[in-house]
Amino acid sequence: MPKSDSNKSIRIGTRATKLAIRQAEILSQEIINKKIAKIDNIEIIPIKSSGDYVSASIGPYDGKLLFTKEIDQALIDERIDIAAHSVKDLESNLAAELELYGVLEREDPRDALITTDKFDNIDDLPRNCLIGSASPRREAIIRSIREDVRVIEYRGNFETRIKKLIGKEVDATFLAMAGIKRLNYKGCYILPIETKEFLPAAGQGAIGLIIRKDDTRAREIVTKLNHQESFDCIQAERKVMEKFGGSCFQPLAIHAYYLKNDEITIDAVIYSKSGSKNLHLSGNGTSLTIFDIAGDIGQRLLNYYNEHLLNDIN
Repeated sequence: MPKSDSNKSIRIGTRATKLAIRQAEILSQEIINKKIAKIDNIEIIPIKSSGDYVSASIGPYDGKLLFTKEIDQALIDERIDIAAHSVKDLESNLAAELELYGVLEREDPRDALITTDKFDNIDDLPRNCLIGSASPRREAIIRSIREDVRVIEYRGNFETRIKKLIGKEVDATFLAMAGIKRLNYKGCYILPIETKEFLPAAGQGAIGLIIRKDDTRAREIVTKLNHQESFDCIQAERKVMEKFGGSCFQPLAIHAYYLKNDEITIDAVIYSKSGSKNLHLSGNGTSLTIFDIAGDIGQRLLNYYNEHLLNDIN
């Protein structure tokens, strides 16, 4: 980085929720730890997103952009230098001026069942219990495991969903373990669910670093921050998602991870809305081959979706 840039502030844009701001703080600390900038030269800029104002169903045509577009516009307008997003909130195709250039080291990608009473596993939940979730993926998976449960749409940020649960609006809900750990949340009962039983969303647990394509200073900063193994896995997951146009309204679960021999495994499942039908595909490759493998998996899942699930999901 040129000396003339070393004292310039690094402006981090993020959603104005408690979890999003915490994630920006984690990014800020990484910048300090890697001696890229001192704390006085880092600015966190909270930005309200459209999705933060929505309590009703947002439908399949608004999707993830409701949670990212204001932050991304601030980046395009050069009001911020880096946008810190939960990768699972990102569309597969970003604005033409922007790119996902790196991620911090991935946190726990698992989902967790959150309840006010203690349960040792999903099978112990009461029969016909009411579960709150706005995620088609989580709804499909829980219904594939427990046909008797009822699922209602359950919107809101981390704190709002916990408040609704404590208020007995539902018997249980799901939250990402990454958010639970980042906020050091200790309330309610938390049952982490292994990924083999409950495959996560693409990018779950990762903080994505979005920059303008023409910003060489931000590019240098993110290069120093990027955790390459996490980024390889995230990019493979997003390669599968690209085939579907990136919407979070299909019950699509994807998880890629490194094995000890530097091989990457990717698992992906497309579900019917009811969870009664699904196709599960897996592949293995290196950091050089996994993206072609992921693209092939995505195409095969899309073909299955078009042939067997389109009417069911819509």
